[in-house]
Amino acid sequence: MSAREVLQSWKEISAYLGRDIRTCCRWEANLGLPVHRLNGSPKARVLAYKDEIDRWLEMKLHEREVVKPDFGSVLKRWPVVAVFTAVLVVAVLGWRSLNNGGRPRYLPAGGHPLLAVLPFANGTGDPGLDYLCESIPDHLIGDLQRDDDRMTVFSYDVITEAVGKLGLEPGKLLTPNDLAALASRTGAGWFLVGYVAKSGSKLRIDYALREAKAQDALKTDHVPGTELEMPVMEERVADAVRRVFGVPVASRPKALLACSIEATRFYETARALDCKYILSPSPKNLDKIIWLFDQARQADPGCALAYLGLGDAYQNRFAYEGGDPEALQLMKENYERAYGMDPDRAETNVGMAWVPYFDGDIDRTYAFLKRALELDPNSLHVLADIGGFLASIGVMERSTEYFSRVIRAGGATADMHLLRGKGYEHMGLYESALADLDKVIELEPGDANALCYRARTLILLKKYEAAAADLAMAETLEPENLHVDVVRALLAAARGEKKAALEAIEPVRAAGRPGRYTYYLSRIYAALGMKDEAIGNIETAIDKGFDDVQNYLYSYPYFNNTRDYFYDTLRGEPRFNELQRREEQKYTDRLEKYYGL
Repeated sequence: MSAREVLQSWKEISAYLGRDIRTCCRWEANLGLPVHRLNGSPKARVLAYKDEIDRWLEMKLHEREVVKPDFGSVLKRWPVVAVFTAVLVVAVLGWRSLNNGGRPRYLPAGGHPLLAVLPFANGTGDPGLDYLCESIPDHLIGDLQRDDDRMTVFSYDVITEAVGKLGLEPGKLLTPNDLAALASRTGAGWFLVGYVAKSGSKLRIDYALREAKAQDALKTDHVPGTELEMPVMEERVADAVRRVFGVPVASRPKALLACSIEATRFYETARALDCKYILSPSPKNLDKIIWLFDQARQADPGCALAYLGLGDAYQNRFAYEGGDPEALQLMKENYERAYGMDPDRAETNVGMAWVPYFDGDIDRTYAFLKRALELDPNSLHVLADIGGFLASIGVMERSTEYFSRVIRAGGATADMHLLRGKGYEHMGLYESALADLDKVIELEPGDANALCYRARTLILLKKYEAAAADLAMAETLEPENLHVDVVRALLAAARGEKKAALEAIEPVRAAGRPGRYTYYLSRIYAALGMKDEAIGNIETAIDKGFDDVQNYLYSYPYFNNTRDYFYDTLRGEPRFNELQRREEQKYTDRLEKYYGL
């Protein structure tokens, strides 16, 4: 067997990875880059094995998950990830735990089951209770995903999309053959199926835990109670599942202030529509969502959930519908009201984080998110929002780790893969980015914007023909999408076709928005030899882009990505180097200041 190839210094390690030494040190500290020290002390001489680094690049950065969810979603700007995560996890994440009691009935082989909680069936005959078919499993998923180190629980939209793509109807009882097909499509090894029935004057949750390959249920049981007691009933079901798999039952964060039955019905109906809005933004649907949340507020002025929902909805309006200042103000008022009612909840702290963010006060945003993480460190809602915040301020290594935690815990939505993929691309990890974007297209083949992002990554990898094929598909799907035009311009610039590139970006240039498509424009100008225009575009985006797109643009990891050949003409230019130096200082300051995330 040949000797292992050794890299014997930080200089050799950085050369092998194509990054400067400081970046490699950060990767060791934040991403687990395998570096060895001869005597174990921090100041000792370092070495690394090429095969270990190759495996780290493959396993850590490509994140080849063992789960195979199939569902649809679309990208939104990350500040609205707080709304998306309402699809990912429910706002009410549990109540006080019950006694663990007894020994586990069964410990699954491998100790890390992949569980799918299916939409429940409504057998009560009361259409007013249809909302429980979605809300109960969503609440159960949010609770069980807290044990992501012991089990993987698919997010609700993952399962409903898989059910829909198999031609099955969510909320209907499934046959063993249906479950086998669903297991094949998602990779789930276990299913929790449920049925809401009436038992006299009370309701009853009947449920069964089934192994995908077995006909008989591993556990069946029922939990009685009233509609108002549904949170406690859901908790009992979740803890029963934990006991089956030998997962300890731990105390949960305290519940949000209880809402009346009428308010809960309005709230859950609004959330169901909100999920659909995220997939396909529609002003008409958003109007209805806001109306329903407002009805919940009127039905129960003490329901903090209603105010959180309104804050999320108005943030959607601000983000998707032209940056309306009135929507931003209403977002702030509702988040503040929810926080004032229950300041010790992770969800209300997440909501409050966006109040100062849009004013440019990232210190206060950090403080609220850090508090949310302390209150509920296992909440996918919290983890996703922190990842979004860190991405917005350019701390890409940490942000991708948070997105990865969400994905590994069962929240493998197209949004999470796309957000993580964009972070990898910013750092120059194009192969990892492409793996995530391939997953997005697999899950959402009809998303024109996702095709555009993958085409951009393919261009950066100099795979021009493959990029052109993605662009052709995106244009077929959405002929009027400006994103298609700017990617086409980038491709033309990469091929040296100056006239075609400049013509394609004319609509974007005419709009005069400093943050919109700046990553395309500056690359195109640089590739075409228009150095002053490229650097001027970058300077303007840094200075004014936040007001346009609510993101801090051109962070140091982006500047430090020497694989981005579009900027080769700018490297060495004094103005460009000065911008890079300033952003490096900002980046270093933020790493130190926001170390708690």
